[in-house]
Amino acid sequence: MIRLFGIRHHGPGSARRLLTALERWQPDCIVIELPEDVTPALKWAQHPKLVPPIALLIYHPKNLQQASFLPFAEFSPEWQAIQYAQRNEVPIKAMDLPMGLQFALRDNQKNLPVQILASDLDADELRLRLDPMHYLAALAGYEDSERWWERMFEEQSNEEDVFEAIQDMMSALREGEGLRKESAETLLREAWMRNTLRHSEKEGFQRIAVVCGAWHGPALADLSRFSAKNDNALLKGLKKEKTQCTWIPWTYERLAFKSGYAAGILSPAWYELLFRHAEERNIRWMIRVAELLREKDLSASPAHVQEAVRLAETLAALRERPAPGIDDLEEAALAVFFGGDRVPLDFIRQALIIGHTKGEVPPQVTGIPLQEDFEAGVKNALLSKEYREGSSKNEPKKLDLRVPANLRASQFLNRILILGIPWARQTEVSDKVKGSFHEHWIFKPWVPEFVLQLIEMGMWGNTVREAALHYVLSLAQTENNLSLLLQRLGQVLKADLPEAVGPMTQKMQALGAQTFDVMALMEALAPLAQMLRYGNVRATDTQALGELLDQILPRVCLGLPNASCALDDEPAREFFRLYQSANRAVALLQNLEATQMWQEALLKTLHTPQAHPLLAGLATRILLDKQVLSTAESGLELSAALSRAEGPGKAAEWLEGFLHGSGQLLLHSLDLWRLLDEWLQSLDYEVFREALPVLRRTFAQFHGEERKQMFDLAKGGQSKGEASSQVYDLERASRVLMGVRPLLGLP
Repeated sequence: MIRLFGIRHHGPGSARRLLTALERWQPDCIVIELPEDVTPALKWAQHPKLVPPIALLIYHPKNLQQASFLPFAEFSPEWQAIQYAQRNEVPIKAMDLPMGLQFALRDNQKNLPVQILASDLDADELRLRLDPMHYLAALAGYEDSERWWERMFEEQSNEEDVFEAIQDMMSALREGEGLRKESAETLLREAWMRNTLRHSEKEGFQRIAVVCGAWHGPALADLSRFSAKNDNALLKGLKKEKTQCTWIPWTYERLAFKSGYAAGILSPAWYELLFRHAEERNIRWMIRVAELLREKDLSASPAHVQEAVRLAETLAALRERPAPGIDDLEEAALAVFFGGDRVPLDFIRQALIIGHTKGEVPPQVTGIPLQEDFEAGVKNALLSKEYREGSSKNEPKKLDLRVPANLRASQFLNRILILGIPWARQTEVSDKVKGSFHEHWIFKPWVPEFVLQLIEMGMWGNTVREAALHYVLSLAQTENNLSLLLQRLGQVLKADLPEAVGPMTQKMQALGAQTFDVMALMEALAPLAQMLRYGNVRATDTQALGELLDQILPRVCLGLPNASCALDDEPAREFFRLYQSANRAVALLQNLEATQMWQEALLKTLHTPQAHPLLAGLATRILLDKQVLSTAESGLELSAALSRAEGPGKAAEWLEGFLHGSGQLLLHSLDLWRLLDEWLQSLDYEVFREALPVLRRTFAQFHGEERKQMFDLAKGGQSKGEASSQVYDLERASRVLMGVRPLLGLP
């Protein structure tokens, strides 16, 4: 005997009724609408640490674009049927078309017949054929079919007769003249389901409970109406892809419609309450509203709760409903707790209607070596997948790399970044934090797609370290951009993958020898210098990096003067950034030979007439700061730049480069200030207007106090250079210097 139980996927009322019916009927076999190839994974369903919401992930191991998620919540009827069967040692069968066949069908959709609707259908007929459930909901006065189904079937009392009513309704919708015709894939699935039921009967089962989506009920209720020969002919010749299946964690947010899940629901948290506490749902929901408000230090008393429940019940009675639904409760809470203000209601809706519940899956259940190693790595690095970006509990994870556990965490996080799993990202460390051994990391919410990415990367190795190493070596073979290779090498060093350093450095040396673009070579200087510094912090052998730098820096210095000529403004500004980056890199190296080479290149650039004025001005400023040029020599360069025949626009650009970063130079040097002041006073009004945008951009970067002092100086005040003529007590100063020199490491 076959007994059919048509359910709503993730329906709490369906789950309660189904459990009651199974307990009364005591089937000897339960057949569930699940793809047949999930059967091996069902043995884990009673594992104590497998906690819904969770999902079955079915995927093609050689083509991860072919993957499907089948989520379960505690209130999912299929999950409760599985739990009942395993508690009572009842055999379970998955009866749906294997996902391996469905993947192949989806790849060949163009070969499947497509239903073409007649053009003469009126609006009601068209709606009925396209979405019968929505049509019925609209007739009942509901805007969406889920709220209608929830009201009609999920919130009702636990009566088994509802299954028969649903079966009659589905039969009327599917078997009436001129109604919706099913897709080819649905017909194939239902043919496979019928064959599974026939096989179950042949195996001798006498009481077969069939748990399926209510829509499929009419196609399975009476097998005698369908020819086994026709079903076999329909299924003959189907191509099947290889699949694997595992359990992964899921969340209520992803179970909701907004996640894109096709069988999603609107109210996971509300459905959980309906399943667990159907009779007390109203008072429990309002109590939770009050608790949430109190957590936010807002007023919410027991009297508020009682009044809100009474109001919800009154609203339901006025609408001729047997009990309040979630919309009644929401409106009552809006009136009683929030005084009609909908803004805080959004917070309540997220917490009590959708919910934040996340499932758990023990590592040994997955059976994927790389994921198991990932879970072990998370634990070993003292991390947690509960981190949430943007939440108050998710302050940046601060790592001091001198601590072994923190160094392991940094290496682990950089390895998963190499694998392309964007769970964490490194953020800037505050300027107040001294030393290069600090890292701050921000984490994103853990989502099931990360598991799919781990599976995809499993082809590169069974451990995170092994997979990251093989993957980055593969990328290095095909990457021909020196800057991108350097970025990857930086990750390799931070991830402690020394086996990749040699091959990647050789590839970069070959690219560097073939690269004549000075900008590309300059782009490489900063990451190289930083990686050489990382070698000190992480005890990494960076000899090959030093050899690469020795190859690149001389070529940058030789090509810099010519590369700075004949540039339009936009590429000049990009070069301007690279000048600063390269200057910081050379300073970071603390190498006398490299410093002299760089400064000589800047001097040649400065004295190259065709050099872009923005770059010439910056070169002058760098050389002045390094005391290669004196203030007097810089003044001569400024005077020459301001008096050139190219016009005030070019002079203003030179000045922008020269004054970049700080206005203290003008405040401390009266000669430079006078040169600038005299030049500005010599400009005609129209010429001044032409130069004004660049001048405004230049002076806007100075601090407010600097601009105030310049304003006072322009009104005739005294510069800091003039004020510095006061006499200092050299004897007192020498005593201070005696204490400062040892601190600075000076003799």
